[in-house]
Amino acid sequence: MKKFFWLLLITSLSLSCAKKPVELQDGIWRGILLTKDSSKIPFNFEIKKEGENPVIEIITGSERMRVDSLVRKGDSLFVEMPLFGTRFELLLTKDEMRGELVRSKYRMPFVAYPNQPYRFASKISPDSVSVQGRWLVMLDNDTLIGEFVEEKGLVTGSFLTPAGDYRFFEGIHTDAGKLSMSCFDGGFIRLFTADVEGKDTLKNIAMHSGYESVSTGSAVRKEDAKLPDAFSITGLKNGYKTLGFSFPDSDGNMISLADESLKGKVVVLQISGSWCPNCFDESVFLAGMWNKYNPSVDVLCLSFERSEDFQKARTEALKLKSAAKIPYRMLITGKTPSQVKDALPELDNFRSFPTTIVIDKKGVVRKIHSGFSGPGTGVHYRNFVEEFTRLIEDLIKEK
Repeated sequence: MKKFFWLLLITSLSLSCAKKPVELQDGIWRGILLTKDSSKIPFNFEIKKEGENPVIEIITGSERMRVDSLVRKGDSLFVEMPLFGTRFELLLTKDEMRGELVRSKYRMPFVAYPNQPYRFASKISPDSVSVQGRWLVMLDNDTLIGEFVEEKGLVTGSFLTPAGDYRFFEGIHTDAGKLSMSCFDGGFIRLFTADVEGKDTLKNIAMHSGYESVSTGSAVRKEDAKLPDAFSITGLKNGYKTLGFSFPDSDGNMISLADESLKGKVVVLQISGSWCPNCFDESVFLAGMWNKYNPSVDVLCLSFERSEDFQKARTEALKLKSAAKIPYRMLITGKTPSQVKDALPELDNFRSFPTTIVIDKKGVVRKIHSGFSGPGTGVHYRNFVEEFTRLIEDLIKEK
């Protein structure tokens, strides 16, 4: 009995002295990713409780990306992004969280601080010449279009390329004539900095992407800047009017354009992958299109994942389906992103993910659209939605 008493006492003392796990603070945090050259890519996120479970919302301009896969092990926190194969391995302390962002090809140092709702620490210049508008951006061997909105020194916008846009950027125009913007969604990890010279020139541009990639250049204001017509880049090889694929859907059923379920319908084929941020934006758009026009219109996602294994590829494709609330079928091609030409040999000059193929009721390919510029591009996105909707409605009317 005496031994039992002492054992109980020692156990009680041990439990009372055990370290209490650090509380994960609710509210707005400021996260900082560190590149290879020690540049800092900041972004904001909010932690809040849903019942007993914490969730994270990553904030960039008007976008909030929900992250609900959080695992606590003592003072360690493991965060899995919903898409793009990105996760965080973190250690919590009273004043910060610190650790690494982990992707398949690299790791990035990361630190975050609570109660910091700002993105960049520099002083904003609300009275400087505005950078709002369209810019022709020349980076090394690439030409982009920058589309910015500025309000009292706060800047949002995106960059457009022939392959699509760089999604949502947010930043500041400082009183020292510096423009600093960043983007983080788990797929795109970017930092854009430039010196603002007058009202029409950006110099000493640096565009960091991921851990070590950085491009440099300059930009000029050009309100009529345009990219190549996205409907003119990819086509069909001579002699072809349609595509002859047959791939299993996520339930294992083989689907081709001759499938009975597609007869008499306008069909939209989406060449896509869960690793592709622009594919996520397009999936949200096409989900709305399907909900509005089905059964007159059907959509098939042709999924090209980083694994050729059916089950692994299916798992990744279904992550995209869940995150974007996709109501249409996902076909598992069993090919990687570099093997599109093998899977769809009829295509000529395939260039980008996503690529969208519009097929009429007779099974004939009518239009092919390369890339996707999402809602972060403002008027460009709205113009695309109008044009694509008009195309679909015209094809529905055809007999």
